[in-house]
Amino acid sequence: MDDHKHVSDGGCLSNRERFLRLFSGEPVDRAPFLDVMGFWPSSLARWKTEGLAPDATVETVRDIIGVDGHRGYKLPIKGYIWPEFNREVVAQSGDSALARNRWGGLERSFIESELMPITISGPVKDRSSWDAIKDRLDPDTPGRLPANWDAICREAESSGEPVYAGDLPLGFFGAPRELLGFERQAMLFYDDPELMHEILDTLCELWIALLGRVQDDVTLDWYFIWEDMCSKNGPLISPKLFSEFLLPRYQRLTAALRQRGCTQILVDSDGDERLLTPLWIEGGVTIIFPWETQFGLDITEVRRHYPHVGMMGGLDKFALAHGREAIDNELEKVPYLLEQGRYLPGLDHGVPPDVSWDNYRYFFERLRDLIWRYPPATA
Repeated sequence: MDDHKHVSDGGCLSNRERFLRLFSGEPVDRAPFLDVMGFWPSSLARWKTEGLAPDATVETVRDIIGVDGHRGYKLPIKGYIWPEFNREVVAQSGDSALARNRWGGLERSFIESELMPITISGPVKDRSSWDAIKDRLDPDTPGRLPANWDAICREAESSGEPVYAGDLPLGFFGAPRELLGFERQAMLFYDDPELMHEILDTLCELWIALLGRVQDDVTLDWYFIWEDMCSKNGPLISPKLFSEFLLPRYQRLTAALRQRGCTQILVDSDGDERLLTPLWIEGGVTIIFPWETQFGLDITEVRRHYPHVGMMGGLDKFALAHGREAIDNELEKVPYLLEQGRYLPGLDHGVPPDVSWDNYRYFFERLRDLIWRYPPATA
């Protein structure tokens, strides 16, 4: 099969135009064809033993699959601790290392592991340590925008990709967790709510001011809020705490972004997101992803409950390890989801190395055909 044929058949819309029309509920020929969550580096290494060229890269795989482009053009701004700390290994034992990370926290990582480091503790222990670091959250600190900012803005506007900012750890749960560490964060809601409110207000003011400056120079199509605040059993904080602490800041930030023309606000969280979905919607979020499935979530049921929220992902990555029949069974939900609109089909997380190159290609060939066959509804 010609891996590029379908792309040329899809019309003259750019990836950016198609993305924005889809999630705005406007008429569009089809959903974008993207690799939403990517794959592990060890998957790429395996595939090179199964027929992929030895010098293949992530971009090589995307070219072979024939995707429309990327999730977007990410603007390289410094939206968190700035200036950052120098990373420093504090201790090493066996296959693990303890290091001071660029945000001042202590993190444990495993040597030659593809898993994200685990934050053991953050730089903020109490009010005095908060006072010592909060100057690094000043939006006016020089260097938050790169020296070649004007050239980046021009490149972003001409890229044909939806332009975005944000990502890890920029969220109202994700960013305080890096400042405090999870255990301290969990306790601070109760031990010192005034300090937690101050931390959240400081972050909100940083992002509103910095992103306002960004939006003066370039069109921001969507903003990426990174939270990872759910497990397989649901949220890591109660909806009540979310409503009291996080929701007002969500509303302030999303209103400011929307006032300057950013139409889509995306939240990324692993785990079971369902209890927080109505609160994110109330907070101005328009797209939620990746809708992990291994604990029994069925994204078609989520769609029935929330017919107008934007969704990405929701297809079980583990099905790809079990052959074509399992892949076909998982893809049976895609036509319904595509036809409802505001859905960008993709896997619920990165593809692990137990998936063969043949199965990976087969999944995307089938997915591509479904995307072309089932155009989305509008409104």
